Amino acid sequence: MATPDWYRALVAVGDALAETDRAELAYWHGAAGADLDGTAPAHEYDVPPITVRLGSLGTAFAQRSAELTPEQSGRVLRILEDVLTSGSETDRNAVATGFVEALLNAWDLGHDLRAVWRLAGPRTREYCRAWNEFTGVPTPDWMTE
Repeated sequence: MATPDWYRALVAVGDALAETDRAELAYWHGAAGADLDGTAPAHEYDVPPITVRLGSLGTAFAQRSAELTPEQSGRVLRILEDVLTSGSETDRNAVATGFVEALLNAWDLGHDLRAVWRLAGPRTREYCRAWNEFTGVPTPDWMTE
């Protein structure tokens, strides 16, 4: 599957995300992938599934958020919100089950997401609350404001 333009824009937001994607591509391709640029893989159709790549980015976003400026974090969340709002069903599902669920998993593991919560759009917030309800995780007050 070809890498969507919105994903390229997402990875280009900051070095932490680009490094994460390059590492995911290197892992996928083995030693041959070590020199791949995360935004333009040598074999455009030989990339990990977008949901897998988004899961890695969601985890990195939570773990390395201090490396991103508030503007960069906001840009990441706006790109994802745009996909959740007007992307294809496949892309919407990939963002939700890849990035957003990885972000929530990082929160479950102790990463404080309050700072980025205020930057998240309405679809992202709605999905987070619905996922918490589905999985039986109590939604904290700051996620309901």
